[in-house]
Amino acid sequence: MDLTFLPDWPPAVPPALAVAILALVAAAAGEGAARLKLPRLFGYVAAGALFGAGGYVLRLLQLEELPSPTLKFTLEFAAAVILFDLGQRVSFGWVRRNPALLGASIAESGLSFALVFLAMRYFDIDAWVSAVIASIAMATSPAVVLAVTRETRAQGQITERTLLLTALNSIYAVMLSTLLLALVREQPGAAALEVLLHPAYLIVGSLAVAALGARLFLWVLSFIGRDRAGQILVMLSVVWLVFATAVALRLSPLLALLACGAFVRTFDANRLLTATEFGLASGIAIVLFFALTAAIMDIDSLFVPWLPVAALLAVRFAAKAIGVAAFGPLSGISLKKSLLTGLALTPMSALALMLIQQVSDWNPHIAQQTTAVLLPAVVILQLAGALALALVLRRGGEARTER
Repeated sequence: MDLTFLPDWPPAVPPALAVAILALVAAAAGEGAARLKLPRLFGYVAAGALFGAGGYVLRLLQLEELPSPTLKFTLEFAAAVILFDLGQRVSFGWVRRNPALLGASIAESGLSFALVFLAMRYFDIDAWVSAVIASIAMATSPAVVLAVTRETRAQGQITERTLLLTALNSIYAVMLSTLLLALVREQPGAAALEVLLHPAYLIVGSLAVAALGARLFLWVLSFIGRDRAGQILVMLSVVWLVFATAVALRLSPLLALLACGAFVRTFDANRLLTATEFGLASGIAIVLFFALTAAIMDIDSLFVPWLPVAALLAVRFAAKAIGVAAFGPLSGISLKKSLLTGLALTPMSALALMLIQQVSDWNPHIAQQTTAVLLPAVVILQLAGALALALVLRRGGEARTER
């Protein structure tokens, strides 16, 4: 009997099915975490970790390459949406009216870089590696901040400052780490013009792509009007267009996406946007991002000497608290709220992981040492930072979680 019409056994499973199953499991796990009074991202991470189990479940689905192209595309697109959403939180008008906000941002970011760099050098880590680690450690996790503030429906001084400072220190981290990696790639003895040309191309080119993407976004919106579904579709299209263009031109997609979101808000003089955030698209992106990063994470990379990791956690926490508190009263909030805002900047995850991948693509030698310190810190601060942020928003009286 000819049964060739039947599928092979075991059947070949499309990678997209793994994403669909993981999304369902993560959504259910997120609700389970919420019922336990935990941030939903705990459920997303737990689902991803159990689903991936170090990659074994994904291998059972016959995904021989981890991450597979489908999983990698989904993860990159989710991160791109998150970065664009965060970029829209940058209000240059607010910073102009309240320059102390910029002072707080520069202080907490600069102090974070300096103290983390000194801590890494204390453990005899190479100066270039220490500088790259310190530059990445400046950034607060956009995904964690957006996830927790959205879930708690937080509003108020601490919330708005946390979103703004997160966007700004993320921009600093992307620009500085990109600059450092570009300088490391230059050959010894190269002319000064050659040394400066590559970083200038990366930064100016990324900002140019971001500006063009923002103009295109608003130009299309002028035809669509205020239809929310149409605006979300345009946003998703422009986000991927900016990401793909930056990759094709060997620019920084991270900087391009953050800047594009900021430029959209700045250029939108006619208020074409119906809202300052695309909650549905960004919410889906957050679920997929946390679940996928946990699913494909290499568990073996967490077994490292923990003293440098502990030092990074301690000095980074102190730097952000001191930096924000120093300028808090000048910016119009009390010292208590300043300290709470500094604590709210604790989370790390999305941006740090993407910057680690950028380091790996550009300089594998530096990436190995960078990952050994940063990846365990990200794992800790992704969860502990989310709890800290939720606690800050409740203590500050700004959380409005649904009953």
